[in-house]
Amino acid sequence: MRGKNNKGFSYVEMLMVLAVIAIMIGMVTISVGLIGRTNTRRTSEKLETLANKARTSAMTQGTNKGYLCVAEYRGAVYAFVGSKIAEDNPAEVKQKGIKICSNDMEIRMPTDSDPGSGSFTSDGLVHRISFKQSTGGLANGVNLIEIIVRKKGTSKTSSFSIYKQTGKINRIN
Repeated sequence: MRGKNNKGFSYVEMLMVLAVIAIMIGMVTISVGLIGRTNTRRTSEKLETLANKARTSAMTQGTNKGYLCVAEYRGAVYAFVGSKIAEDNPAEVKQKGIKICSNDMEIRMPTDSDPGSGSFTSDGLVHRISFKQSTGGLANGVNLIEIIVRKKGTSKTSSFSIYKQTGKINRIN
């Protein structure tokens, strides 16, 4: 008696394998997208915490101690809360501050010279936001500052805003 000649996979088996592979690829794609969004969110939350710390520092120690300084330096972004750091000295921000992300993130913040528009971090530029001792509000000459964190090469962003009068922070996304 001769048995069936089973030399390969049936069409149903092939379809099942392809379906499992397609589901796995979909899950990986979604996971990678969520990781990028999580990184922007985490960086934004770090900046939000530091902005609150700068505001509190200004109210307790004086306006000259209420600065949030952010700078990119040699492949990473650093932030420092305390006294004003010169615009052209990102090495000092690195030395005094903490690393908040690698340079795969761009952070759009105002500068003292142009508090209304802001620009993305770049090596050699220090972004500064200052708070008033009396109210905790912004010392910069604008009504609202929006800080945006964006993953380079993508549209993934996370942002928050700071109100001039009170220094209150509002998470946007």
